[in-house]
Amino acid sequence: MKKQTNAGFTIVELLVVIVVIAILAAVTIVAYNGIQNRANDTAVQSDLRNFHGIVSQYKAVHGLYPATLAADMGIKFSRDAHGRDVQQRSARYCVNATTDEYLIYAKSKSGNHFKYMSSGGLSATPANQGGYDICSQIGLSTTNPQHNGVWNENWATWVN
Repeated sequence: MKKQTNAGFTIVELLVVIVVIAILAAVTIVAYNGIQNRANDTAVQSDLRNFHGIVSQYKAVHGLYPATLAADMGIKFSRDAHGRDVQQRSARYCVNATTDEYLIYAKSKSGNHFKYMSSGGLSATPANQGGYDICSQIGLSTTNPQHNGVWNENWATWVN
């Protein structure tokens, strides 16, 4: 009599293969997100350095930093790297004419926040130091975004 054998995989073998594939997929997704977040951070930092170059050129020509930013100044931020708020604002610029300083603050999609100060250069900043009080770091005292008196600050939508 001939012994009958079943060809194929057992349920346990199939489950092991599925679990291995799931683990590999999870590792790949985590690695991809990390690379993407670093790329977004690098793009935001590059945008802030480019911004510094543009306002420095403006100051060289006009003798002071721009009080407000115009679209024709050539300021362009990377499209997909910036984290935006509900009103699609991507960065904040403020200038203190008294101390001749400016600050630009931007959020990355990764959740990291960065600033470029005319007196301190580029640095990361904690998320809780952003928002409306960021301009206090260059000597501006008000936190009211509607204030039109002592200083000028803009939330901007420069992302193309």
